[in-house]
Amino acid sequence: MNHDVDKPGGLGMEQTNFPKGSETPHPKLPGEFPGAEVPGVGRIDIHSHLLPGVDDGCENVEESIACIKKLQAIGYTATICTPHIIPDTFPNNTVANIARWVEQLRDELARRDIDYTIWTGGEINLSKTITDWLSEHGVPTLADSRCVLMDYWDETWPAWIDGVFQWFLDQGYQPILAHPERMRCVWNQPEKLDHLREMGVWLQGNFLPITGEDGYEADQLIHRLIEEQRYQLLGLDMHRLDSLDSRVDGMQMMLNQFGQRFLDYFTVDAPRQLIFPET
Repeated sequence: MNHDVDKPGGLGMEQTNFPKGSETPHPKLPGEFPGAEVPGVGRIDIHSHLLPGVDDGCENVEESIACIKKLQAIGYTATICTPHIIPDTFPNNTVANIARWVEQLRDELARRDIDYTIWTGGEINLSKTITDWLSEHGVPTLADSRCVLMDYWDETWPAWIDGVFQWFLDQGYQPILAHPERMRCVWNQPEKLDHLREMGVWLQGNFLPITGEDGYEADQLIHRLIEEQRYQLLGLDMHRLDSLDSRVDGMQMMLNQFGQRFLDYFTVDAPRQLIFPET
């Protein structure tokens, strides 16, 4: 990867076409995007726990608004809201409820005259039975596209997990594995990522691990995956206001290490090209 680009000190933006992380095609069957048009300019965060009071993210509307104002200050104009989809822990986080909560936050933004776009989404915690639950309650895709964000936290890869990824692919979805650099099963069996790439699974990295706050293994792995151009997307994975500054520090460190074009590709261009390819 060529990093010989300008490295300014601030989080400015320079539109570019940075090389993609793989030859994987655009998501299949891209959907419509009702409720909010894609902003013509600005950064888009594709992984965020911005919705108030629905998981371990923002606790209330005031915290959500405060986070949005901080995001606006560093060039963000839109966020895909991705609350945790863990049926045993957050049983109310269904497609229908998430759509209602996003609409409520949109109404609050409009009431306060805050120009910021938000969409529906979800972060699905993979389990052996999750496809049964999704078949009943719906699949929370990113901004009504065919892209689906998911995570997994056990220390080893189970035998059933390929079948779950394949279920999404067979249904015409584009699975995106969130923050693999933080996953112990990846630390223990990194070669599994090669297999997932062959299946057609995309990877989304977080900004925070590069600060070292997620530990040595995550810091080392995110550097390696960036150098190998393995990520299709990067995101803040924002949770609470008091931890947002650390995530922004991660953005600044990526800017300093990899340059302006790198940061702009992953926060400006890649979301539009991969999640909203027909806009």
